[in-house]
Amino acid sequence: MLVSSMTVQEIHKEVFEDIPNLRSKVDKCHSDFRKTVLNARRYPLSKSYDCCTKEKGNLYIVDFTALKRSDWKKPVLSIYTTYLRPEGKYAVTLSLDMNMISIYPPHFFKRYRERILKDSSASNEAVIREYFKKDWGFMGALVNRDFQSVYHSLEKDIEGEMVSFVAATSLGYCFGEKQGNINIIKTIISENMLFDDQKNIFNDLRNAFNKANKERYGTTV
Repeated sequence: MLVSSMTVQEIHKEVFEDIPNLRSKVDKCHSDFRKTVLNARRYPLSKSYDCCTKEKGNLYIVDFTALKRSDWKKPVLSIYTTYLRPEGKYAVTLSLDMNMISIYPPHFFKRYRERILKDSSASNEAVIREYFKKDWGFMGALVNRDFQSVYHSLEKDIEGEMVSFVAATSLGYCFGEKQGNINIIKTIISENMLFDDQKNIFNDLRNAFNKANKERYGTTV
């Protein structure tokens, strides 16, 4: 079970050891989602499932999204779990094919609430669920001086923290730090927070993200 005292490396080990226990549950969820999609009349369509593994006792939230009827075969899939520390709730997503996890600290969801969701009444749990329902993964690039400047201009309250990559997502742009096969996603900004000259810096990243989604899902965000 995930506990607050674990290092990020121990968290990676824990969730990937749990994958064999999770696969059959995800397959059952996909089967149920298939029926939902084929019986639906409106798209896009999303559905969430809570899957708890008996062996380790971890709760995973599995989100499926179908943009059109034929997407029951290959829907947008998101799998994440959460754990608590004194400073708040963290989320962990799994990239099964890359042996990689991404960790989202409480500060990330604070920024998502303030900058994207703009809902002060939602619970922290609801904010996390809302984010991953709309998340299509990300397309990252190494941080250069221009990206670093944007990050520090918008995150003055965590001055001194370093970031090593920036990523385009379906909800904005994220900044984070890479530690081997672990991504720490530190914050998120929206497109409308950028000045015109700053938007130019992010154009290639956004275009690459849209191209990848077009190839995988047949559409852009």
